[in-house]
Amino acid sequence: MNLSRARRQMLRMTGLAMLAIAAAVSPAHSQGAFPTKPLTLIVPYPPGGGTDALARVIAQRLSEVLGQPVVIDNRPGAGGTLGSAIAARAPGDGHQLLILNTLPHTSVAGLYSKLSYDPVKDFAGVGSIATTPYVFVTNPSIPAKTIGEFIALAKADPGKYRYGSAGSGSATHLVPELFKLVTKTDIAHVPYRGGGPAIVDLLGGHIDLVSDNLFSSIPNIKAGKLRALAVTSRKRSVIFPEIPSVAESGYPDFEVVGQFGLVVPAATPRAIVQRLNAALTKVVASPDISQQILGQGGEPATSTPEEFDARMRSESAKWLRVIREAGIQPQ
Repeated sequence: MNLSRARRQMLRMTGLAMLAIAAAVSPAHSQGAFPTKPLTLIVPYPPGGGTDALARVIAQRLSEVLGQPVVIDNRPGAGGTLGSAIAARAPGDGHQLLILNTLPHTSVAGLYSKLSYDPVKDFAGVGSIATTPYVFVTNPSIPAKTIGEFIALAKADPGKYRYGSAGSGSATHLVPELFKLVTKTDIAHVPYRGGGPAIVDLLGGHIDLVSDNLFSSIPNIKAGKLRALAVTSRKRSVIFPEIPSVAESGYPDFEVVGQFGLVVPAATPRAIVQRLNAALTKVVASPDISQQILGQGGEPATSTPEEFDARMRSESAKWLRVIREAGIQPQ
């Protein structure tokens, strides 16, 4: 009787152990098989913009590396927050990704009073795709050929000079506000409904300065219609190395670059994040994709998930400080 009871107990323990092993192996197996269905790449802006174009450059090759289709899903609205909110609520299984620029993505926490998600805590970084600097451009009629000379003009006549932006809270608003804080200048802000109208007024001499996307400014710079004063990256851009940086012009701590990358919901298992990172790194590092990124005005850049997470945290701290110190009120 005792032997029978012992055998039953041993069989019961063996069964429980097998169940525990199965439970432990099953998630690992499913993660190892990732991806198991088509992936969705959410673009929080309309088709045709720079972020959308970058997403389409990497989507097809990412599909080839992962062995599943990667479908672009444009979800524009509310300054990119609509698409980001959808991505934050997605299942954490790695099959839904979000492409973002860390500057506008992290700054929305200080620009919108009611966000349904946390731009940093609700996402896990997959990795970087590209960086792109902004460039300060002015009308050639302004008597300043360098950023240092423009700063001198602004300090001599506080409030006289005006910069245009694509609207309150846009990257082209926040970059000059950081510039004002670093250089201790008083330059008035003129918001427009988009970057195009601001450039039109700069060409017409109605405003004095714009921080524009470098790639889109190159035609006007080369034609002599606009004068490039400085790029916002710490080093000169490989796209237009003739333009000095603000950092080398006497302000070594000034640095702004658009950092594009992919993220997934924060609950995504680390093994899946690492799998996605390996695939993304392979895609971005391939020579033809790197050339396509350069052709769109970006500089190819790869990173680990941890490095991209750190970038998100540092960008959040930087832009929330700028928003606070510049007195920009949330909507």
